[in-house]
Amino acid sequence: MLALSQEKFIKETLEHYEMSNSHPISTPALPNEHLIKLSSPEVNAKSYQHALGSLIYPMLGTQPNLGYTITALGCHAANPRPNHQHALEHVFRYLQATSDQQLIFEWSTLGGSTLFRYADMDWTSNVNDHKLTSGYMFKLAGAAVSWSSKKQTSVALSSTEAEYISRAHAAKEAIWLRQLLSELGLDTSSPTILHVNNQSAIVIAKNPEFHNRTKHIDVRYHFLRQVVKDETVELQYIPTREQVTNALTKGLPPMSFNKFWDAMGIHCLG
Repeated sequence: MLALSQEKFIKETLEHYEMSNSHPISTPALPNEHLIKLSSPEVNAKSYQHALGSLIYPMLGTQPNLGYTITALGCHAANPRPNHQHALEHVFRYLQATSDQQLIFEWSTLGGSTLFRYADMDWTSNVNDHKLTSGYMFKLAGAAVSWSSKKQTSVALSSTEAEYISRAHAAKEAIWLRQLLSELGLDTSSPTILHVNNQSAIVIAKNPEFHNRTKHIDVRYHFLRQVVKDETVELQYIPTREQVTNALTKGLPPMSFNKFWDAMGIHCLG
């Protein structure tokens, strides 16, 4: 078993920003929270940026569940307002409750040597420019090894198109991880499973005959069809309620968030 923890760093960060005695909470973001973009700051932008920057290290290291919140707050780093500051403090209060959590890898886990991937998107919740937020998470040995939450540069015209674009971005990471695992001597002869909660996106990736419905989609996203065809990636449907990367694309209520948090392999050994 291998356990990765950043408890010391998180506690030092909480102390630095005088949040050590803050009231702990169970999620880093509120469900259905919409942060409006401003043209000028209403609070100290540099202080906001420094505090936000201190959260990026744990998000990249052992706290994939911070991905969506950090991405959302980063969109307002130039011109923060009081409710952005409040949302930022919300994240610190979440870390106060979860500083002892660790990413725990166990090779004996069912399917431990197999690379599993989840990908999802949120299409309509961005009230500022309506660009989708896509997220992916790869698991190996029972815990997350790669994750991303990112606002895309394009506006999708449908949920199917948004799902398709999101899967294409995740497929690029899958190819890189498969190459890395192959160099480390692991078997990558089987396709990497991609869990998808949109049946139409699966059909488009497998069937190029849907030209009239997809001809407007940028050609760079259609390489997903190729990696499905050559069996590098296999798309499998999964119900939305089981889609782990929901936690990387939107704010969730505690019960749902904690369920996906556990599925990422984040646990407490104490």
